[in-house]
Amino acid sequence: MSSIHSPNEYHKYESTTGGSKGNGGGGGSKGPGCGGRIVIIIVAIMLISFVANGASWDAIDTWLGLGLIAYWIANSWCR
Repeated sequence: MSSIHSPNEYHKYESTTGGSKGNGGGGGSKGPGCGGRIVIIIVAIMLISFVANGASWDAIDTWLGLGLIAYWIANSWCR
């Protein structure tokens, strides 16, 4: 690695590596993508409807499982 003595070289290095702005150095996820947000909203609205209509716990559990699978699929397609 070459030394970083000039300010221009430091800024080039910082922009290509992400710098060290206290983020712990890890890449990590940046939250749900556009498809994930849509699925979260739909699942939340449907869950409220299920509870308001007195659905069984099995139906709610199944809905949450299917919502999780839909979230994973939508989030992977949108990124």
